[in-house]
Amino acid sequence: MMITQIQETPSPCGAASHQFVAATSAAIRLLGRAVDQLGLSARAARRLLRVARTVADLESDPGAEYEWTMNIDASSLQPMVATPGDPGNGVGVDEIGDVPVDIVYAGSCTGAKRDDVAMAARVVERALAERRVVAEGVDAYLQYGSVDVERYALEQGWHERFLEAGIRVLAPGCGACINAGPGVSGSPDQVTVSSINRNFPGRSGPGKVYLASPFTVLASAFAGKIVGFEEPETAAV
Repeated sequence: MMITQIQETPSPCGAASHQFVAATSAAIRLLGRAVDQLGLSARAARRLLRVARTVADLESDPGAEYEWTMNIDASSLQPMVATPGDPGNGVGVDEIGDVPVDIVYAGSCTGAKRDDVAMAARVVERALAERRVVAEGVDAYLQYGSVDVERYALEQGWHERFLEAGIRVLAPGCGACINAGPGVSGSPDQVTVSSINRNFPGRSGPGKVYLASPFTVLASAFAGKIVGFEEPETAAV
């Protein structure tokens, strides 16, 4: 069992518990600014509140002994990517050097939920405000994770903005994550950055697949290479 407490900026957890520390389960407590910075949709926030109420009284026994503990300053972390071959190949985006991309795929039931698509929309709005579209030579795809997500994107006005930016938007369904449909590489030399959850050899075509968050995936579409997304600093009032 891994118990984690996050007080400041949260970082994506996903399958990290078993990939990183071989924990059989993980409990993550979000406190202070971490809650404010999650950027959750109203529905996701309600779900988080219900979970928080359920685990509110879960505490370690007084004087409990631990084999080891780890303290991580999340404010010092950078966006992560998984290099081709295995989702466990996690490194900071600044550590991979200059990696041009041929295909950008934001999708799958894992990487295209409401909040994921909201991340994509933030990157796209920033790019369009700067009069930028998908980089030349990059095939960019966004596939909604469900009909509900597609409907939500339409209601928010994001769908048209994705198209305006040069992104090919796909209807919900299994796709490149299972080596099917648009977004699959066609040759071993092609490089993809994707928000799917696995990048084992052949998982999404014969090419090389990097895994990243929707922020990084969409930012890479406009840069033409794998880059993290940095929002401008909010001016102090």
